Amino acid sequence: MRLEDFEPAQPGRGEVLVRVRAAAVNPMDAGIRGGRLQIMTGRKFPRALGHDFPGVVEAIGEGVTRVRVGDEVLGGASIKGAGAFAEMVLAEEKGIAKKPANISWEEGAALPTPAVTAYQALVNKGKLKAGQSVFVAAALGRSAVQLALMMGASVGGSCRGTVVQEAHDLGVSPIVEFDFDPAKLAGRFDVVLDASGKLPLNRRRRW
Repeated sequence: MRLEDFEPAQPGRGEVLVRVRAAAVNPMDAGIRGGRLQIMTGRKFPRALGHDFPGVVEAIGEGVTRVRVGDEVLGGASIKGAGAFAEMVLAEEKGIAKKPANISWEEGAALPTPAVTAYQALVNKGKLKAGQSVFVAAALGRSAVQLALMMGASVGGSCRGTVVQEAHDLGVSPIVEFDFDPAKLAGRFDVVLDASGKLPLNRRRRW
């Protein structure tokens, strides 16, 4: 990997050029850099890195209606396009949203992929409804916990012993450590979300 200077492309139809104010590195970025997601990214080089970002709209393409130049936004670049580690990134309008004024640039960078992933898992896949119960493995995956609570579900989860109080303050109950016996919680939850990807398969099967 190396740094290079370049002139960003001007936004085409439905695209937005954003001046990046912060960027996040998540497991997806690490997987792409390690070559484990070639089926999604392709094999051509050179390629850009970075997907999640907040920033200020620099220019808009034809057909863009939800944001204007100067708006503070957050979002994600496409898998193949990437580029959020640069000073400016090109993204599709459908991949960005206006940044709430009460969150920082750093918080805005940390939201897009985790929040969208949590929504897809809980709502699209899990069909979560108000009044149901969710177990979140690695419960300090805050996006999943907060989304579930916002939807009116109750949330239990696992975490390290050193952050039990933090999980409790977030609204998680019951709380267990990572080496818990799943048999003791069998039948208590409608949806089980493995936010870290580390819950052993044999434990998941015992729910």
